[in-house]
Amino acid sequence: MNIREVSQRTGLSPDTLRWYEKVGLLAPVRKKGGRRDYSEREIRWIGYVKCMRRANLPVEAIVEYIRLYRAGDESSRARRRAILADHYERLSRDLEERRQALEYLRLKIDWFDGRVKDLEEALKNASAEALSADPELADAAHARLSNVAPAIQHPNQHG
Repeated sequence: MNIREVSQRTGLSPDTLRWYEKVGLLAPVRKKGGRRDYSEREIRWIGYVKCMRRANLPVEAIVEYIRLYRAGDESSRARRRAILADHYERLSRDLEERRQALEYLRLKIDWFDGRVKDLEEALKNASAEALSADPELADAAHARLSNVAPAIQHPNQHG
């Protein structure tokens, strides 16, 4: 398959495919008369690389994983697993932080839409901060009451 066909099939531009080859994400592709000729195996590798990139695995980590795989050394299994497991842990932490940020944004949107009567009642009973006349300052108490990460603070908060 030529580079144009692979580009259409994978959704990656020819420039991206050439770059993948240059940085080691793809093995050097066989060339017929100076043109790249991709096999189904390369298409599968492209799919793997796209999946890992969607998971935000750094290019350097993917290149290292592929280098270890190509070495064919059975002892590299543990190192390849470690690359994936380390990133899995990072991605899990990031996902939790993003979940907390989404929850905070949902609460803030609800506040703007006036749909937080239950929270407002809880805030009245929660603390002196919740009794503040400025509803923007009460967002910190909103966040605490809804188990949103304390690290997420309203821009008006100091501390």
